Amino acid sequence: MCKNQKMIERNYSIDILKFICAILVVFLHTDCVYHDYILPLTRCAVPCFFMISGYLLFNDGDIEISRLKRSTRNILHIIVWSTLLFACYKEAVAIHQGSVYIPSLRELFNFIVLNENPFGGHLWYLGAYLYVLLIAMIISKYKIWKYMFYAIPILLLTDLILGKYSLLFLDREFPVIYVRNFLFVGLPYFALGACLKKYSDKISKIKYYYWLIGGILFSLTSLMEKWVLLYLDKNPGREHYFSSTLLALCLFLLVLSFKKKEPTIYSTIGNKDSLYIYIFHPLFISIIGMIVGKIASNSIVNIYSFTAPFVVFLSTMVFIIVIRKIRLIQ
Repeated sequence: MCKNQKMIERNYSIDILKFICAILVVFLHTDCVYHDYILPLTRCAVPCFFMISGYLLFNDGDIEISRLKRSTRNILHIIVWSTLLFACYKEAVAIHQGSVYIPSLRELFNFIVLNENPFGGHLWYLGAYLYVLLIAMIISKYKIWKYMFYAIPILLLTDLILGKYSLLFLDREFPVIYVRNFLFVGLPYFALGACLKKYSDKISKIKYYYWLIGGILFSLTSLMEKWVLLYLDKNPGREHYFSSTLLALCLFLLVLSFKKKEPTIYSTIGNKDSLYIYIFHPLFISIIGMIVGKIASNSIVNIYSFTAPFVVFLSTMVFIIVIRKIRLIQ
């Protein structure tokens, strides 16, 4: 097969991974009776999203500036309309409660510098991705990806020391936004995805069951880390563990090891809708939660406490299908 043919060949496993990550994000953000038990496992979703982006953009030892510019324009457009959407929703809720919401200067500073969107907490991912793309342009311009790869463990360890293990090592807890941003999450995982692409030929020779065993092992160790920190009373709010990175890595490589050459319904949803699921699902968490809390009987509330993530996911998908039908999204 010639090089050009190989380049246009699509591995739909990547899209299936997007679908899996979209579901994990919904479970991550939706309160249910088993939420705390699966929380350490769902935390690998956003790292995987960044890794996917780095993996897809990186090619032949670099990322073309034109591709980065195109991606930057696209994500900037998404940031604008998603922020306006959640600003309108937050303002509507505030007015309904008899008040008005105006972001403080501190909140605006955190939005600009640390990606913490004042209108929707989950939108930090979009701002972080924008900054990662801008940094990637500089890295590609000066051909310094090698040094970026060296920086990956440093940035990830800094996240752990200032985040989940801050009480254990420093005896103090830092605000989550200090580490959950473009620098300590977005950039290292994006670069990790690029690094995996660089060595993909060698990695592809490793059998899938190694990644499967690793995924099971690091799922267990993620839970163990949480239990140990709780036992020691050194458990900060940042729910990202040492094992979270290894779990994300194993999940990423496990799915990629199954080279899917034909599209499925899951790959189609992952390709077209995973970002929309990420953006819209908090609206349905909020709206459905308010409806259930106000008008539902105790039995319905109990049922919803078990089925909430599934209800939110399906409601979000129906909404996406509808707004695509009326051409509000592509």
